[in-house]
Amino acid sequence: MAGRLSFTVGFLIVASVGLLHGACAASTYTVGDDLGWTVPTNSSYYEEWASQKTFQIGDSILFNSTTGNHTANKVGTREEYDNCTKMGVIVKVGPAVLKNTFDRNGTLYYLCSEGTHCEQGQKMIVKVGDGIAPSFAAPSLAAAAALSALLFSTVAIFFLD
Repeated sequence: MAGRLSFTVGFLIVASVGLLHGACAASTYTVGDDLGWTVPTNSSYYEEWASQKTFQIGDSILFNSTTGNHTANKVGTREEYDNCTKMGVIVKVGPAVLKNTFDRNGTLYYLCSEGTHCEQGQKMIVKVGDGIAPSFAAPSLAAAAALSALLFSTVAIFFLD
C-alpha cells in the first residue's frame, strides 16, 4: 500500500512540474512572418503584425532579413519612434537573423535606420505582458516552477511519513 501511495505521489509531482514547465514555455516569433524584416508594402504592416501577438517575458522575436541592408534599432520613447529617430541600440544589422528575448514587461519600439525605411513603415511597437514596465524585479518563471516542485515534494514527504 505504501509503495502504491509513493508511486502516486511521485507521479503527481513529476506531472505537476511538467505542466508548470509547459505553461511557462516561451514562444519565438519571426518579425513579419513570411515577409521578414524589410520595407513593407503597407506602412502599418509591422504595427498590425505586432498588435496581433501576445508577447510575454521569455518570448523572443527574430529579425530576419534576406535582402538589402536593414537595421533593427531599439529606441527608448514613443516620440523617437514617431519621428523615426535614427539612433538607439542597434540589435540587428544587414541581411541576417537576430534573436531578441524579452526579459521584462514593457513597451518596446523598433525601427530601421537605413535611408527612409522607417518613414516607409519599417518600424513596430511591441508590448510585452501588459506593456507596463514593473517597478520591481519580478521572479523568473523558472524560479516559480522550482519553488512549486519543492512545495509539492515537501507535501509528499509529509504525507508519506
